[in-house]
Amino acid sequence: MKLNRYSLAAFISIAFATVLRVVLVVMHWPPTNSDEGTMMIMAYNIAYKGERPLNFYQQDYMGTIEAYLGALLFRLTGGPSIMAMRFGVIFLTTLFFIAMYFFARLIFSKKMAIVTIALLSVGSIPYLTRQVIATGGSTQTLLFGTFAFFLASWLAMTYQRSLSFQVRLKRLPIYVLYGIVVGLGLWSDMIVLPVMAFATLLLLFFCWRELLVWGGWLCLIVGGLLGFLPSLLYNASIHKDPITTLLGLVHGTGSQSMLSMGALWINLVNTIQVSLPTATGLPFCPVNEYPFLGDNTPRTLQCGIIQSSWSFFYIALVVIGLVSLILAVRHLAKKRKILPEREFHQELVRLVTQVTLLLCWSGILLVYIYSSGPVSQPGYHARYLITLLISTPAVMSPLYRAASQLKSLATWQRLRLYGSRALLALLALILVIGTGIAFSEVPRTQAAELSRMDLVANLERIGVTRFYTDYWTCNNLMIASDRKLLCVSVKANLVEHGNRYPPYQQIVENTPNASWMCPKNRYLTIWEYDCLPALNKMMQMMPPGNYKRYEFDQYVIYKNIRPVAP
Repeated sequence: MKLNRYSLAAFISIAFATVLRVVLVVMHWPPTNSDEGTMMIMAYNIAYKGERPLNFYQQDYMGTIEAYLGALLFRLTGGPSIMAMRFGVIFLTTLFFIAMYFFARLIFSKKMAIVTIALLSVGSIPYLTRQVIATGGSTQTLLFGTFAFFLASWLAMTYQRSLSFQVRLKRLPIYVLYGIVVGLGLWSDMIVLPVMAFATLLLLFFCWRELLVWGGWLCLIVGGLLGFLPSLLYNASIHKDPITTLLGLVHGTGSQSMLSMGALWINLVNTIQVSLPTATGLPFCPVNEYPFLGDNTPRTLQCGIIQSSWSFFYIALVVIGLVSLILAVRHLAKKRKILPEREFHQELVRLVTQVTLLLCWSGILLVYIYSSGPVSQPGYHARYLITLLISTPAVMSPLYRAASQLKSLATWQRLRLYGSRALLALLALILVIGTGIAFSEVPRTQAAELSRMDLVANLERIGVTRFYTDYWTCNNLMIASDRKLLCVSVKANLVEHGNRYPPYQQIVENTPNASWMCPKNRYLTIWEYDCLPALNKMMQMMPPGNYKRYEFDQYVIYKNIRPVAP
């Protein structure tokens, strides 16, 4: 009866998380962007042109699982659409919730697994956006990272020195599967590497004999190569190795050439006040350097206090969890002689896995602080901390244990009990508020979508179908117009940049009377692609009668009206 009750609660929680995201997508939230436009182009080319891309266009990393899922849904639903594309992402998100439930149930308890799923089902705008928008990497990172930890902990939990030969042979395919999961995760997005490293350390700690003596290491390598094969093939085609790509990701664009004490302090402050709160679902005082993707609040003292308090709360939970787990391991060691060997082993696996999760959480945060991510865009780059969510049950476990105690006699115990319950309830309330804020943004997102479609109609009406524009506009319009409009992305200085699909770029470049378009409202792009000032200057130097100026939908268009030579 209990099993049925917990299973029903888990089903309801996962169904709620999935339906919530489906409803938001059906309501045209969140706003799309050109990265999603690139994924849409990839999915279209897979579905209807027979292309088989191995990596995200013009990138040395990030796999294409979302594109292939999108292509499948395009064919099943009768044509390309953002909604169909995002349903594939939600499918991956649902698989993540399922994997998280079974993992948390194995290592913690059924109740803790349900609490974890419930907390993860809601959150802020950036949190929910990463789980529904088709920009690649995020949902696969969560799914494969969680699944890898589940497989590693299950193999560790079921390991015994006295296993028969037949049982050990049956376990070897699980090692192959583990390797495939690790490989797929790294192919999808290399930011999952710390998670895979800690999961593998857990496996080595408990199953090293099986790995070394029984050929588990070979199974891991074979599986890893199979999962990572698309990336290996891609890197071989461009004569580059994945290690170089990985190191490039850590150092970013070079904005952080030296890690001085001042640079580390700035990174630390930006991480604590912006990146960590954004990644873990704080809905208040949002910071987003890309205004068309969400609000960007000023860095005020009040917001700094709120954001820092949220981050220190999470860090405190991690520290408390590590201390309590170390004490629990020591206590377990004292009982080793009186406990059955099997019971001792399983409890040790549970405790060590929880320690590994918290060390993984800490390692991810330290690597991020060291990287160039928090230097200039800590809000936008908070997406690189998405792997922190995999450690959620371990982070929340101390708070949940304190809040779930039934008997508390001493005064300090009662204070801890009711204080923990209040904190857990407050955390849940804040995450629910974040979801409510996301729904409140739906009308604005729908208005932006209508404006985008109106812009497409106006461009077709005046005959501007081949043009140059900023990156954050270009791919959106190509998708919205079903590729009737083709464009080339340019930076603020009008130099071509960020063009993901060369065939479309060549078509525009070969058009003798291509036009120009730039956003009039700077909130529609970022400074790097704010091309209107340079475009106006260029047009002032053009002979009269070559271009005709239009303004609509917050854009300035210069239509090329020069006669084309026969």
